[in-house]
Amino acid sequence: IVDHIHFQYNGFLFGLMLLSIARLFQKRHMEGAFLFAVLLHFKHIYLYVAPAYGVYLLRSYCFTANKPDGSIRWKSFSFVRLISLGLVVFLVSALSLGPFLALNQLPQVFSRLFPFKRGLCHAYWAPNFWALYNALDKVLSVIGMVASIFYSDSEY
Repeated sequence: IVDHIHFQYNGFLFGLMLLSIARLFQKRHMEGAFLFAVLLHFKHIYLYVAPAYGVYLLRSYCFTANKPDGSIRWKSFSFVRLISLGLVVFLVSALSLGPFLALNQLPQVFSRLFPFKRGLCHAYWAPNFWALYNALDKVLSVIGMVASIFYSDSEY
């Protein structure tokens, strides 16, 4: 049995990602964009994939015609399609973040999602037993390798 709470429901989120990609392959770009926007609001770590999604959607959905050699016909760009994609993302964002905006809590949400002020480590990292154990293990292994006190001649 998979512990979905421990793994933060990543199986569900990965399924959303795959479903979104499948919609793009099926040329159902608006559905793919919708599913990806929902995915981003479930877990912001997928923000790393957003530039690739954006470029793909611009290339395959916003440009409506290609030349015979496969290159883009620049005059075929559709602002209507670009605005419709933006509207889908905006509506998902409005539904997801709207309650926080109404309660003036949006800065708090963003400070939790992107905690730049607290540094690279979580606030609970230092006192965590396993972090201390791991640090001690690394220090001892380095000391052992340098001093060769933990190795016998037969192990070389």
